[in-house]
Amino acid sequence: MIEVENVVIGGGPAGYVAGIRLGQLKREVLLIEKKRLGGVCLNEGCIPTKALLSATELIHSAEKFKRAGVIFQPPEIQTDKLDSWKNSVVDRLVKGVEFLFNHNNVGYVKAEARFLDQNTLLLDSGEQVKFRNAIIATGSHPVEIPNFEFNDIVISSSQALQVNEIPERMLIIGGGVIGLEIATIYARLGTKVTVVELMEQILPGIDIDLVKVVEKNLKALGIEIHTSSKAISYEGSGPVKVKALIKGEERIFEVDKILLSVGRKPNSAGLGLEKIGVAIDSRGFIKTSKDMRTNIPHIFGVGDVSRMPMLAHKAHREGIVAAENATGENTLFENKVIPAVVYTSPEIATLGISEREAREQGINIEIGRFPLAANGRAIGMMEYDGFVKIIVEKDSDVVLGAGIVAPHAGELIGELALAMELEATSFDIGFTIHPHPTISEAIMEAAEFIHRKAIHIVNRKG
Repeated sequence: MIEVENVVIGGGPAGYVAGIRLGQLKREVLLIEKKRLGGVCLNEGCIPTKALLSATELIHSAEKFKRAGVIFQPPEIQTDKLDSWKNSVVDRLVKGVEFLFNHNNVGYVKAEARFLDQNTLLLDSGEQVKFRNAIIATGSHPVEIPNFEFNDIVISSSQALQVNEIPERMLIIGGGVIGLEIATIYARLGTKVTVVELMEQILPGIDIDLVKVVEKNLKALGIEIHTSSKAISYEGSGPVKVKALIKGEERIFEVDKILLSVGRKPNSAGLGLEKIGVAIDSRGFIKTSKDMRTNIPHIFGVGDVSRMPMLAHKAHREGIVAAENATGENTLFENKVIPAVVYTSPEIATLGISEREAREQGINIEIGRFPLAANGRAIGMMEYDGFVKIIVEKDSDVVLGAGIVAPHAGELIGELALAMELEATSFDIGFTIHPHPTISEAIMEAAEFIHRKAIHIVNRKG
């Protein structure tokens, strides 16, 4: 029997952050992770995806700057070295988490755990762990659909990020964030990519004006996109023939790999939560309150397993909230906004309420918009298609939401997140001096446009 004050189940973005914060607060903590510290995000998701996007961006940039007289020979892709380098990025960050665990006296055991009762865990090694507080941070897993169960042909995003070989043709089921980021990587590596999306647009839920810019650039990479379409079945074994309904018409696609990317499901099953009475909703999410407690006060739920959105930065904050409350503090998850980023080319970053949602809800809004085509830094980068959009409540001028489609949009959206947390107005943003020449100036000018004071565009109404 192991006895410990605090136990964290899961070592992903929510879990390892909770462990470190408990260690920082000088509390006894043991983290249990069945695979590897860092979870899916660090090992099989966010980090390796962005590493491969960074590497393949070089190919894209080299092609783009031919117009400027900068000519490179076609690249030689050494897949073994590319994959090894990507793994080294992951390994370095995992070792960083391990270092922080050691520095903060966070205990760690590699094992699988399930609840025996409200204060006891059973590990797959047979050991039992007695605890005072538990933080559940078990993450999520990819969803399967009928006729497309995961195997050597039908792969998940985790398998797709092992780039030891580059398929000649790939069909991606799902035009969401993960599907399009992987589509971008493989298209740059030379794969003929086809995307089949059930909804009327790729990136459902994001304003269509933002999406159109990315869709145009994806098609320029040679990616074939079909919306209002559905993959039905496949037959064969490398290459395979995929039957799909493309806007109601049956078509056959011959491909080497199928990436299934239609969503993720919380990892709440198999933990014994029903046995101990932890409340779970119909979709498998653990029900939690603003202090991240479940209906059992000393048991917390954080990250993908607790609620949407399934984003690592949201999970980080939840891990901190749970850890602090486990030590007797009174911390609440009361952030007004959670930014979201799609790492396509260009990137899309969104925040708060969308223009479509605002209009559907009948909110009286003003829109500030500034195009990259009028931004000196963007023009020098040959990035002409993007823009910044800021949504404010008309009477108060307070920022309600924003959308950016631009290079490094994910870095830019942080300014607007801070603005919303502080309830800043578009006047505040426009009044703030931004460095020149930078793409960040487009944020300032979009804010100024709301009051028809933007300098580098004509301030037309509407």
